[in-house]
Amino acid sequence: MIRAVIFDYGNVISQANTGDCAVEMEQMTGVSANIFRTVYDTYRFEFDRGTISGAQMYAQLLSNAGYHELASNKTMMEKIAKLDLESWKDIRQDVTEWGLSLQKEGFKLGILSNMPYEFLDLYEQTIPLFTHADFACFSCRVKLIKPEPEIYKVALNGLGIKPEEAVFFDDIQVNVDAARKLGINAFLWTNLEQGKKDWEQITKSK
Repeated sequence: MIRAVIFDYGNVISQANTGDCAVEMEQMTGVSANIFRTVYDTYRFEFDRGTISGAQMYAQLLSNAGYHELASNKTMMEKIAKLDLESWKDIRQDVTEWGLSLQKEGFKLGILSNMPYEFLDLYEQTIPLFTHADFACFSCRVKLIKPEPEIYKVALNGLGIKPEEAVFFDDIQVNVDAARKLGINAFLWTNLEQGKKDWEQITKSK
């Protein structure tokens, strides 16, 4: 029996195609946007784990790319990091309404997201699915990141449910695969319409 729905944040609750502010960063610094786009491949997990700040993340990226003077400009690094955070703040109202409606129907509402402290400090209280969640598991607060198995277990324990009682939506396949290995009913999120179809199919079959 399904008892809970768990949402990722980026490109699920947040507006799709967010997070790419590299062109704006290029305009601010003169450094190629392609360099800034590699930040997620190199340092993002540690940013989300809470071990480095956004400014430190971009300073490391630029230093390794040879822009040592720019990397040492703390004010500029903070501006770039803030731009990154701002690019993720817009949420989808339709997904928000659907998630809250499922909670009203009696399903527990969970959040499981790789998320840095700095984003939460700025925007946590402005995102209804965060403030209404029965349990929200953010990577920076537990020092774990998806697809590490333990972070899924933290979310399940926080909601007080078994893996097979949860439906989890994430836009990244490796995160979905990791959840499925634990017995969670996990689906790759492409859009709300498909999410609703996946939800209806699994809740009718369980």
